[in-house]
Amino acid sequence: MTDSSRWVNRPVQLGLVGNLENRRIRDFCSRWQALGQPTPTLIDYQDLPESTPRVDVLRIDSPGENVALSTQLIELGGGPKKAPLEHGEVAYLREFHLGFCALLERIRAWGLPAFNAPDEIAVMFDKWQSHQRFVSAGVSRPPASLAPASFVEWQQQRADHGRIFLKPLHGSSGSGVCALRWTRTQQQLQSPLRIVGGRLFNSLHVQKYETWAQIEFILARLLPQGMIEETWIPKLSLPDGAVDVRVLVIAGAARHHVVRQSRSPMTNLHLGNRRADSNGLDAPLEAAFRLAEQAAACFGNSLYAGVDVLLDQRGRVYIGEINAFGDLLPGLISRDEDAYTAIARAHLGI
Repeated sequence: MTDSSRWVNRPVQLGLVGNLENRRIRDFCSRWQALGQPTPTLIDYQDLPESTPRVDVLRIDSPGENVALSTQLIELGGGPKKAPLEHGEVAYLREFHLGFCALLERIRAWGLPAFNAPDEIAVMFDKWQSHQRFVSAGVSRPPASLAPASFVEWQQQRADHGRIFLKPLHGSSGSGVCALRWTRTQQQLQSPLRIVGGRLFNSLHVQKYETWAQIEFILARLLPQGMIEETWIPKLSLPDGAVDVRVLVIAGAARHHVVRQSRSPMTNLHLGNRRADSNGLDAPLEAAFRLAEQAAACFGNSLYAGVDVLLDQRGRVYIGEINAFGDLLPGLISRDEDAYTAIARAHLGI
């Protein structure tokens, strides 16, 4: 984590790396300047300078929500030039990740301090590497393994009945996540995916697929891109659905949080799920906060991270995901600060 003490009481020239049209950039600029700091230097992912920018510190933001950048990253990661990627399509996940890691390495080579270190951002975006780091540190996680690279291999090794999550190694925001259960006579895959014209697309609603032909269609396209197979932890259930918790850890402390509730296995709020009332969850939430802090501590050169914590039916807690860009939490206040203000103040030491 960067040493913020030397910035106290003097202007800090911040470099913001991201998609410059994105609300993340706009909103963080606003919060930074509201603290009396100079206008940040904006650095576009699509036009990274060769020489080191003249800034004091970097904040590296999400590369998402920009089709042109996605195409560039896919090519950089070994995929086709000008990949025919339609809006919302789930494809070339491995190549996108490799391309993003290449950009992160270019940023790392500048030798500048950063809110979150580029190499740690890369690990946070690899579910298997993150899982191994948590297990090594004794942080509670659902048992997991690397999934086979093809549907045929997966079929050959699957048991007669089961209940698992299959998650893309490099996906985010629930993209491509599959909750799969089956017996000898029935099968069901739930995922925020649509099948359109022989392609897979993100959906804002969780879909159900109940034939092996449909399931094979989906997994035959996702497994070769890399997936992690994770034990399905039945979540704590309340009257309006099951819940988990997104916790924003800043400078080692659990701060902003939201209890997410859903009647499907996916609780991501953009899928039409709701923010639940946390009344009566004091003990599970306290356990979730401590576990989120332990998970964030596995990334000691990152000032903040969004951590998804699973609560099981006995109130036990497990790390679901960690997200280097999990601070987009509009409307959430902790200690009279929104998330971006809290991150900025934590770095400035004020």
